[in-house]
Amino acid sequence: MAALRYFMILALCLIPFTFIEIKERFPIMIGITLAVTLAYWLGYALLQRKKKKMDE
Repeated sequence: MAALRYFMILALCLIPFTFIEIKERFPIMIGITLAVTLAYWLGYALLQRKKKKMDE
């Protein structure tokens, strides 16, 4: 479920850039991919930590 959620968020962020006429679009798309990945990992880790504290 987490992988599906990640790919949906990534797709929502990257699809608009496929339709925009920007000459150098590749570095922007790589930056977006890295930013979404980092944000998702951090958010997932924080939620797991919070869930673990709630269970104790």
